Amino acid sequence: MKSISIIIPAYNEEKNLADAVKTINAVVRSIFKDYELLILDDGSSDRTGIIADNLAKKNAKIRVFNFGRNRGFGYAYRQGVYHSSKKYVMMVPGDNEILKKSIKEILKHTGEADIIIPYIINKELRSITRRLVSMFFTNLLNILFGFHIKYYNGLVLYESSLVKKVKMTTDSFAFQAEILIRLLKKGYSYKEVPMYIKKPAEGHITKVFKIKNLIGVISSIIRLFFEINFASNKG
Repeated sequence: MKSISIIIPAYNEEKNLADAVKTINAVVRSIFKDYELLILDDGSSDRTGIIADNLAKKNAKIRVFNFGRNRGFGYAYRQGVYHSSKKYVMMVPGDNEILKKSIKEILKHTGEADIIIPYIINKELRSITRRLVSMFFTNLLNILFGFHIKYYNGLVLYESSLVKKVKMTTDSFAFQAEILIRLLKKGYSYKEVPMYIKKPAEGHITKVFKIKNLIGVISSIIRLFFEINFASNKG
């Protein structure tokens, strides 16, 4: 029987987390009988942690992990993988940006390949700056590592056994790209599927462009490039 762990990172998402979890839970339980939702509160300064704990009290499928300080998107994901216990694992952020139908569409492909890689169809809903940066990032990785992947930062679905043993070194937003590149270089199969996102809420500012996050992404990709292409141990 197929089973899945859904990793839900959340940082200052008090306005979005409850709705996100409600949506995720409804979709997952319509496909899987055996599942768990792992909420990772990444040191939020608002009521995110309290909301997460309250959600867990009402749903036995939910487990919550609260970090004392903000550790980064990659760290939260890594902790989610570590604590996951099901055959498959997928990350859905707690910002409630992904449409219900898209989560369902991705999950429907579970088991069709070692890795299911979603890519965004309605990119026009994002700012021009974010679209350009995303396009540059994707094209750069494809050139550096010899792939033709449409998107590296989505709700990638893995067999847990693969992602649990892959080397993960970054806490930055580049964590998903690092995992994908390492696994694809080892020859694991993949399937790309389309997904749709919601229009960002009024005044929403992505955390991607914070200086700390940008530096983390750039340094992670440079390090990975040299390790993959020149290091003797290509983990």
